Amino acid sequence: MSSTRHADPLGAIDSTELRILHALATTGSLTAAAASLGLSQPAVSQRIKRVETRLAVPLIERQGRGIRLTTAGNILADHGRTVVAEIDAALAAIEDLRGERGGTLRMVAFPSASATIIPAVMRRMAQEAPEVALQYREAEPPAAIGMLRDGEVDCALIFDYAGAAELPAGSVFTPLWRETVSLVLSDDRAEGLAVARLGDYAADHWIAGCEKCRGHLLAASAECGFEPEIIQETDNVPAMLAMAAAGGAVALVPGLALAAARTLPDDATALPLEPPRYRTIGLVSMDTANESPQVRLAKRLLSRIDGSVWELEAAA
Repeated sequence: MSSTRHADPLGAIDSTELRILHALATTGSLTAAAASLGLSQPAVSQRIKRVETRLAVPLIERQGRGIRLTTAGNILADHGRTVVAEIDAALAAIEDLRGERGGTLRMVAFPSASATIIPAVMRRMAQEAPEVALQYREAEPPAAIGMLRDGEVDCALIFDYAGAAELPAGSVFTPLWRETVSLVLSDDRAEGLAVARLGDYAADHWIAGCEKCRGHLLAASAECGFEPEIIQETDNVPAMLAMAAAGGAVALVPGLALAAARTLPDDATALPLEPPRYRTIGLVSMDTANESPQVRLAKRLLSRIDGSVWELEAAA
């Protein structure tokens, strides 16, 4: 009567046993392998014996006071390393998915986004991630980037003129939309005009907005060969529009700010610039090997928002 053992491939080995073989290949010791996996030495020995029985082939052999893997054991350990890595990646992805379904998304954005993009984010969160709370703060880009750098927020929605944003070391900017910048002026000043050329307003008084918008005004006017005479400054867009409507000064206003204001004052006109000027809206987050569930959630929600309702173009 034959005593030959036959392999039983069905359920022959599981991920724990693959981890054991990899640990044995690394440590060369049952005791060390067991300790690295949080198992007892007898448990490791029993698991190895069960696999040897199922496969009908020895996996380990004695070598002095230690052990080493047989050829079959090394094959399983080598292939098992890849299998276990894939399992770990899948479990990490599931854990990340669970992270998107709870906790808090800490986000900061600039004022005109507060009245447009952020409410759209909130509506999508209510549908797609109802268990996540949005902790929102409002700040212009320099302050928002500082909050991200200091770990006060998970991500910052900012605007940027021609790559002028100073980002923290180790961060990344994900562009989302592009918006046009218009010249807002009184109806009388705009009469008969379809477009505005900045150089034609070198002698006008100007209204400047926030720090970055003021910087853009100075850069744009310098390209046209003049320095603007800024006589009024406010980052309150409705006030800026009302001042322009009253006459005596003009202002550069981005499209999202016009959309947030909903309507222009009766005596104001917004003219497109020739040549056009643009502002980019995007998300800044820290560039880490494993992006946090909160940042992934923010990116996913923002990518599904239709910016065309505010006349935003998708970023190239």
